[in-house]
Amino acid sequence: MSNIFRAYDVRGVYPDELNEEISKKIAGATVKFLNAKKIVVGEDARVSSPALRKAVLEGATKAGCDVYYIGQCTTPLFYFTVNNLDVDGGIMVTASHNPPQYNGLKIVRKGSRPISEDTGLREIEKLINSEVSGGEEGNTKEASLKNDYIEFLLNTSKNISDKVSDIKIIIDASNGVTPLILNDLLPKTKLNVLPLYFEIDGTFPNHLSDTSREENLGDLKDKVIAEKADVGIAFDGDGDRMAVVDEKGNIVRADAISALIHDSFYKNEKVTHDSRFSKSVRDFFGNNSIPSKTGHSFVKEVMRNNQCAFGAELSGHFFFKEMNYADSAILAMLRFVEVLTKIDKPLSMIVEPFRKYFNSGEMNFEFKGDKNSLLRTLREKYSDGQISELDGIAVEYWDSPSIKLGTISDKTGNWWFNARFSNTEPLMRVVVEAETKNLLDEKVQEISNAIKIHQNQK
Repeated sequence: MSNIFRAYDVRGVYPDELNEEISKKIAGATVKFLNAKKIVVGEDARVSSPALRKAVLEGATKAGCDVYYIGQCTTPLFYFTVNNLDVDGGIMVTASHNPPQYNGLKIVRKGSRPISEDTGLREIEKLINSEVSGGEEGNTKEASLKNDYIEFLLNTSKNISDKVSDIKIIIDASNGVTPLILNDLLPKTKLNVLPLYFEIDGTFPNHLSDTSREENLGDLKDKVIAEKADVGIAFDGDGDRMAVVDEKGNIVRADAISALIHDSFYKNEKVTHDSRFSKSVRDFFGNNSIPSKTGHSFVKEVMRNNQCAFGAELSGHFFFKEMNYADSAILAMLRFVEVLTKIDKPLSMIVEPFRKYFNSGEMNFEFKGDKNSLLRTLREKYSDGQISELDGIAVEYWDSPSIKLGTISDKTGNWWFNARFSNTEPLMRVVVEAETKNLLDEKVQEISNAIKIHQNQK
């Protein structure tokens, strides 16, 4: 069963890996682990979510816990509800951006603090076959803080310029649950929005809801260009990720978006980000930059521990102190659109300073075997660089002479890379960035060869 207990949540194919019986046991174990008297339970729109949610409710109440059931919701609304009700935690039935055959459970404690493998998931796994009866059975009560959440979102953008109506926005909801909020929110704003795939359908009939993959943004790109829109915004299946394309249909990386939001709203405050952010953005943050391991649970903890006002991941998660350090893709959208009203330039020009270096994007290498052995190989090969092991291994060669600098045409140059293992798949994920395209190509090939040679030796 340990294969469904991932780094940040429980996730697997329904019903082969994750089913009603297992979900019921996990809910009971969660109640016991938290010593919970009250929790919140919500669900996304996946076909299997009602059955799993029913099992979660049964498992939690039989363990003696009262449950506030909030129905279909976005994951940020779930976080908001946990934050604003007097509860000990919550369980969200969702597989986020995964394909429709998957489902999962996101588990949080009081204050919507995520329970990850480092903070309790492994303990919950050990408890699933133990006796979890709480004596008197708990009750289920339906609740909704959707209107409170919408009011919260509106209050954050009450100072937005009237010029926002001049910005044409295409929003692709990916057939996920974000329209549960957007359909009530947008009429109360002056945003000029053309909707795409707002029909909630957990089979994701138009494209998969993983907004971090470019192939799932094709329809949004085409719509932006056809409608001569200023920006395109996409949300994933459970509404906790945002992706952006500019007026030319080019993807705008989440690190560039975070730089713009930070500059407008949190300029002199600390910002947390994952290890894959471009050097151009990290330099832009300057001394306010606080790096974190990749993963929403890690970013949130770093934010709390360092009292950061804002945080972001390259995958499109944006975290806010106003959300008690949880993420809200819609709040990120409102903040970002407000930025656009302040700068009278096309989006492609606004983000151009953050495209100064050449970036590989995240590359995936299939890997089975001893992870530490591969990391040692890379550490030894690049031992003369500036090494960080916060998240896998990151090595930087910037503004310092080194034999590992570029060798094309006898020219040297600056570059860095990060290599880390996926928490959900048997993959090594690698990002490389360099001052020139030639140097990038050289280093991508060099690192790829090093990984393949290591694999072949095993």
